[in-house]
Amino acid sequence: ILLLTIVLSDMGFGLVLPVFLFSAENLGASPLVATSIVASYPLGQFLMNPVWGRMSDQHGRKRILLISTAGVIGAYLIMAAAENLWMLALGRMMTGILAANAPVAMAYIADITPPEKRTQGMGLIGGALSIGLVVGPALGGLLGGADAESASMRWPGLCAAGLCTLTFIATLFLKESLPPEKRSRPAAGEHHPGGPADFIRLMQKPILARLIIIVFLTFFAVGLFESIVPLWSEARFGWGPRDIGLCFMYLGLVIAFSQGYLAGKLAARFGEKRLVLYGTGIYGAGLLWMTQSPNWPLMMIGLTLTAVGGALAATNMMSLVSHQANEDERGLVLGIYNSSTWMGRFMSPPASGLLFQTVSVQTP
Repeated sequence: ILLLTIVLSDMGFGLVLPVFLFSAENLGASPLVATSIVASYPLGQFLMNPVWGRMSDQHGRKRILLISTAGVIGAYLIMAAAENLWMLALGRMMTGILAANAPVAMAYIADITPPEKRTQGMGLIGGALSIGLVVGPALGGLLGGADAESASMRWPGLCAAGLCTLTFIATLFLKESLPPEKRSRPAAGEHHPGGPADFIRLMQKPILARLIIIVFLTFFAVGLFESIVPLWSEARFGWGPRDIGLCFMYLGLVIAFSQGYLAGKLAARFGEKRLVLYGTGIYGAGLLWMTQSPNWPLMMIGLTLTAVGGALAATNMMSLVSHQANEDERGLVLGIYNSSTWMGRFMSPPASGLLFQTVSVQTP
């Protein structure tokens, strides 16, 4: 049931990927403004991942999943009804704030899996996320318009809201994984769970601090690539929402296979630390290949490398971080992890849009 809720939730997120930048441009945004609006989602994720994670440590996983999913439904409805950039930006920011529940799902998996099977469990979450990214963008590309000029968020937004409604219903049948006797108690004077004080305390752990820095740098690079793909592929190959939707669908399939199957198998043979190193190297090689590809079939080879490398690195980073958490602070630690990934993704879209707009198509 948990994996089903993750699939449905990420289908909702994936639905808007192929069409969002085009829709923003049709409402009058420049590439820099459009990518800055895109960045409001990771900003919300950055701010709220530790908060939702810490609240799940204190109040249980299921309750927090229900509250956040209910809010996301309203956010997608705002995006569907957006007739100006302010509404579009508000809906995007709200989805980031309210959908920042991935650490809750990760903590749930950590609650119910022994340490030796943790990488496999985190891989299943990554695989479920990727299945959502397979189906979601394909639907979004079909519903968002045939080309850049006709792109609209109305039908993708309504469909995403519907999928999140199904997610909410499915979550109602989920069993709580953290019984009351294992929940953390708020410290004396703690008014902001998952706030700066918790972050400072956890960053005093040397291994965890090093992992958080690695995660931030990796996902800054990921964000430079992800946020500009629709405009980059339109400029290079003349693609529209449907082409990009199919591309994201393929990307999701490769990531799902890599996270759901390869990551667990390879971690047992090579170790998590080594796979983080190999994965980031393969990801960088894929990006370089994409910039040098003269046509889209050759470009897809580089895209495949980024999918495999990114999946291996992210899954094993997630597992390494989970080993640094005590039972009563898993939600918080995984929230800090996710927050660092989204901080990278928040800072990179405006940089990517500025480089694309002022230097060259290939620079990001």
